[in-house]
Amino acid sequence: MATVALVLSGCAKPKLEPETPAAAPIAVSLPPAVDTLPCTKGKARPGRTPTAADVATPRSLGPLPRPSDEYLDEDYRGEMIRRQMEANDAYLERRPLPEAALPGAVRCAIRAENALEPLHKKRVYEAEAVKKALTAAGLPDSTVEKPGSRDRTPHDGLIIAAWTGQACIIGYLSPEHGTRIEYGSTIADGGCLPARD
Repeated sequence: MATVALVLSGCAKPKLEPETPAAAPIAVSLPPAVDTLPCTKGKARPGRTPTAADVATPRSLGPLPRPSDEYLDEDYRGEMIRRQMEANDAYLERRPLPEAALPGAVRCAIRAENALEPLHKKRVYEAEAVKKALTAAGLPDSTVEKPGSRDRTPHDGLIIAAWTGQACIIGYLSPEHGTRIEYGSTIADGGCLPARD
């Protein structure tokens, strides 16, 4: 009899609590971005123009007409592979920088180039020496490391990245290819460089 009472009490109707109203959504407002690196202040040497990083360009990816035999149609298969490869690399794309970010980004890119060119001429490719030169140029806490498999740079030497507060300063120092510094936005996944391997 005790077993039957336990079973029946387990099947009793649960007590319903009154529903609590959903919390109102919270509005978050972010302050405008501000350049924080020392290299963004002051004047750049006249006559130098740094390189802007490539930005994503809109592509026409309209519907692809399906052929009668997609396995034998080489053009169709080639276009499908091209589109799939572009989709695989979409996270590496950059967007245009806002006008307010350009002056600081340009100054920092020029200062980074000025810091790295003497190292290349002296054939110095150690990460600590590069960090020291970038810090002296007003880019402290720069990322300086060996390139990973996802980096769009030569795979010898070092890659460089710094965040000005509004823009990325990115580039490389390579024994074979010299130095190249660009400025641009973060990549689509949110960083100046792709995630490390």
